[in-house]
Amino acid sequence: MLFRKPRNLLLSIVLFRVLSWLIVRTYFIADEYWQTFEIAHSLAFNYGYKTWEWNSTIAIRSYLYPYLISLIYRFLAFLHLDTASVLINVATLFQTFLAILGDLAYVKFLQGHSLIFLILLCRFSCWYTMYSSPRLLINNLEEILFICSLAAAKSFRSTSSNFAFHLFVSLSFILRPTSAIPFVIIYPYLLYQTSQRLRFLLQAFLCFVVLNLCNSLLDSYMYGQWTFVPLNFLYINFFHPNSISSHYGINNLLWYFTNGLPMIFFYRLPLIFLGAMFNKRLTVVVLFTIFIYTLNSHKEFRFLTQILPILFVLEAHGVDWCLKKFKIRKFPWVLFLSFAIHLLIGIYFSFVDRQGQISVMTYLRTNLPYDNQRSYSVDFLMPCHSTPYHNFIHRTDIQLNFLTCEPNLNSSSSDYLDEADRFFAAPIESLRSRLLLSKASHLVMFDTLYNQVKNVFEDDQSYYVKDILFNSHIQHTSRHGKSIYILENKL
Repeated sequence: MLFRKPRNLLLSIVLFRVLSWLIVRTYFIADEYWQTFEIAHSLAFNYGYKTWEWNSTIAIRSYLYPYLISLIYRFLAFLHLDTASVLINVATLFQTFLAILGDLAYVKFLQGHSLIFLILLCRFSCWYTMYSSPRLLINNLEEILFICSLAAAKSFRSTSSNFAFHLFVSLSFILRPTSAIPFVIIYPYLLYQTSQRLRFLLQAFLCFVVLNLCNSLLDSYMYGQWTFVPLNFLYINFFHPNSISSHYGINNLLWYFTNGLPMIFFYRLPLIFLGAMFNKRLTVVVLFTIFIYTLNSHKEFRFLTQILPILFVLEAHGVDWCLKKFKIRKFPWVLFLSFAIHLLIGIYFSFVDRQGQISVMTYLRTNLPYDNQRSYSVDFLMPCHSTPYHNFIHRTDIQLNFLTCEPNLNSSSSDYLDEADRFFAAPIESLRSRLLLSKASHLVMFDTLYNQVKNVFEDDQSYYVKDILFNSHIQHTSRHGKSIYILENKL
């Protein structure tokens, strides 16, 4: 079998990850670009946009991961290889390399498991694995470190040192404090399992304190004042009086079961429910993690990325139950087809869906000619953070502007609207006012907005449609669209 021999297994993992890296060319979530790419570019080249999370008075993001990416950027600049295309692809290749290390740790964790083949098949046939893994998302690092911690935990009974486990857990907490949630269940269980409980607790304490202190020194230096990011993160997301996280959407109590899990697994979700009957410990970890995430009014299915390695184990148990229940010796073609369809879905979302939100940056970068006598100004009249930013342009002669969407950080007003909300509440009036204040060389907008305001351009006659890019077959929200209009100033 493909996964039975170590060499074939390694080659299969590397091939899958490299292919994923090659085909992922679509937009997923704003954090991928604005919380990693953009910050790394700002650190390496001294220009870029820092969102409100990076304000020194807020400071809810750790500089650790963007700083590592910025070192890669500086090295590329030293070699004079710092084109936008190289910066983008080398960064995602680095993330792909980390994903491969996570996969190898996953294999180590599964060694000896009777269903290792099915578990790996469930993991690598899931559309979300292909779609998400090459992206510079903290959630992906969170999953990798979680896998490494699980693999390290397997050696508890054979060694007196548990530093590797505590190291991965502490690093994960630094990058995203909510990653500690499943360990609320795992830590007591491991403490009960070990015969050297005092050593276990002491090593956990030392790892946590030392790593968090080192990271706080880095963050404090970058923010210009003493900063402990995890504390700020928890306060802003869970305890701030203005409910900051809810600014980006409020979801119902059962959202992770009605939307989150179904979005990742689609028709394979019942297999997880079946598999939950055969591994109560992992099921408890999953349910507890989802329960804590449910307490926050803002929910996203990517938040479940960390516990996907556990969910794949449960899914494999469900598949195994079906095989035994229906007494089929060979792998049923129905299940095989279901895995293949998942891969096709992954290819579609990775290569087609919302491609325009990425390709528009390539278009601007390559179609605005360098001219020492001229600079450009591009105004993105889209829902905020609908595209990447400076990292995907990497040119100082192109000024970028967009509609911001900062949450209500200070005001106690209940009718607070951010800049993007105010614009889309009255797009025609807002556009006319914006054109009077600023004459950008180019405007970028979705077809949904263009169809509402095209009469403004007919009256103004300053702009004409330069090009239209395909974005998506699906209109994901009322403010997004299936195509992107690029308008150029005639002057």
